[in-house]
Amino acid sequence: MVRNSVAGAVAVAQAVAARAPELAFAVEGVPTLHHGRFARDDRQRLDEAVEQAFGKRRHARGQVLVGMQTLEKSLDIDADFLVTDLAPIDVLLQRIGRLHRHRRYDRGAFAPARVLVLRSAARDLSVLLGKGGGARHGLGSVYPNLVQLEATLRVLEQSPEIVIPRDNRRLVERALHPDALAAISAEGAAWHNHAAERAGGELASAEAARRIALDLSQPFRTLTFADVEEAVVTRLGARDLLIDLPDPIASPFGGAITRIAIPAHLARGIGACDEPRVTGPATFEIGARRYDYDQWGLHALR
Repeated sequence: MVRNSVAGAVAVAQAVAARAPELAFAVEGVPTLHHGRFARDDRQRLDEAVEQAFGKRRHARGQVLVGMQTLEKSLDIDADFLVTDLAPIDVLLQRIGRLHRHRRYDRGAFAPARVLVLRSAARDLSVLLGKGGGARHGLGSVYPNLVQLEATLRVLEQSPEIVIPRDNRRLVERALHPDALAAISAEGAAWHNHAAERAGGELASAEAARRIALDLSQPFRTLTFADVEEAVVTRLGARDLLIDLPDPIASPFGGAITRIAIPAHLARGIGACDEPRVTGPATFEIGARRYDYDQWGLHALR
C-alpha cells in the first residue's frame, strides 16, 4: 500500500501489525514500513528487506507492505495487489509499475493485476479547495495541485481497465494536458482561484531556481554562484536538517544510530547554534524540540 503522507502510512502499518501481525512487513522480526524518515543505515536495511520480501526471487506468502513515494523508485518490487492514495496520473503509473513486475505463476486469487485507488469520501474534490483542505485528506500536502488530481480521477473513472505500457501516453496526455486542466479550472471560481494560486506558486519557484542556477554554457572555471542572500537547498523550500548525535541512539532493528535527518517541517524553531542532546535510548532534543526514533521512523514529540 502506498500512502501520500507519513501519518497515513504509519496509521495503516500500525493497524496491520495490531490486527494481522503475521502479515506485517518486518525487519529483524520488527513490524515496520518504508518511508524517508529513517536514518540512512536503517533505510538501507529497509530497502534490502523490501526487495527480499517483494522482489523477483521472493517466496510465495501473504505479506502487507506499507510505504510512501520512496517505494516508487530504485526498488525491484513485484506486488500481487496494489492499494494507493490518489496522486497525479504520472505518479500513479510509476506506482503501478511495481504491480506484477515479473512473470509468476503463484499469485492465486491475485492473478489478474488489480489496483485500488483511494480518494476522499466526497467524490467532489472541489470541497477540498479551501485552505488546507487537501492536506487534511492526505492530498494537497504532497500533491498541492488539486486540478491535476481531479483530472486524474476523471480519467481513471473513464478507464477501468489499463494496459501498461500501451496506455501510458494516452493517460498522461488526457490527465495532464493544459487543455484538460484549463477545462476544470473554468468550472467555477473555486477551481479558477486554486489554479491561479498554483500557477503563481510555480512561477515563484521557477524564478527562485533561475536566480541561483549556474550557467553551464560557460567554462567551468568561470562559473560563480549568483549574489543572492539566501540559502541554496536541494529542493525548493526544503531545509532538512542533518545532525550528528553526541551519543548513539538505538536502532529499532539492532545496532546504533549516530546521524539522522530531520525534515524541514519538523525542524522549525531550531536555532543555528542549538546542539542535539540524547535524552533516552531512542529520544533526543534540539533546542525546544524533542524527537523519538522507533520502528515507525522519526517523529516529533514536541
